[in-house]
Amino acid sequence: MKKVFLLLCFLSPNLAFSNISVAPFYLEFDAESSKRMGQVRFTNNATVEKTYNIKLTNFQQDHTGKYSPADKNTENILLADEYLEWSPHQVTLKPNESQVVRVQRRGMATVPDGEYVSHLLIQEQPSKIDTDYTSENDGSLIINLEALYEVSIPVMIINGDVQYSAKIKSAVLDKDSKSPKVSVIVEREGNRSFYGTLIVKQGKEEIGRVNKFRIFTTTDTRDIDVPLSKLPNGQISVVLMDEKTNEVLETKLI
Repeated sequence: MKKVFLLLCFLSPNLAFSNISVAPFYLEFDAESSKRMGQVRFTNNATVEKTYNIKLTNFQQDHTGKYSPADKNTENILLADEYLEWSPHQVTLKPNESQVVRVQRRGMATVPDGEYVSHLLIQEQPSKIDTDYTSENDGSLIINLEALYEVSIPVMIINGDVQYSAKIKSAVLDKDSKSPKVSVIVEREGNRSFYGTLIVKQGKEEIGRVNKFRIFTTTDTRDIDVPLSKLPNGQISVVLMDEKTNEVLETKLI
């Protein structure tokens, strides 16, 4: 009897998986503030007990929004992990049970000004599998698929003088009648990430939105597709908002 177990593992900095819910979406520390403690709560939304490993890891973002392991030799990468502590490192949760992860910022000596970023990664671990299996059907093949989920949120330390700005570099309407969209390139400058929202309007009617995207300092631009609820029949406007200040930075007509 042959048994084959395939463990499917999904990695994403997004919080889209139903098996794990996390709040808040990010943590931010000010290196000059006396506040050094933050916390993240996550919940096991699965129907069975799950064990999770919790650690800090480092990503870098490209212009498509894709994340890859950070190369410490890349220009403009400032990593926060060496200035952070967290607890617990592993936990087992029953269905619908939650856990608070406490993250503490260490002191930062003389380091360059800028935004230091790492990601708190919550990884679901494989269930225990009983391999003592017997069957009369010798030679048969059993495949057990188990999806393993993991999510991450950015943890940022703002140190010293940080500045950022953002603008719409280009916006192009794709008139596909089945799935119309506006392809937008947002340009970021400065030594801090940009946290924004894009809204597409026809007149006063909102016909598309992408909420709360982030452009980290590892990229100067971000390509964002804004799906539209309908194919516009005239001029439309693309609005770029700053989520930190709730300010409209730019409105571009196309």
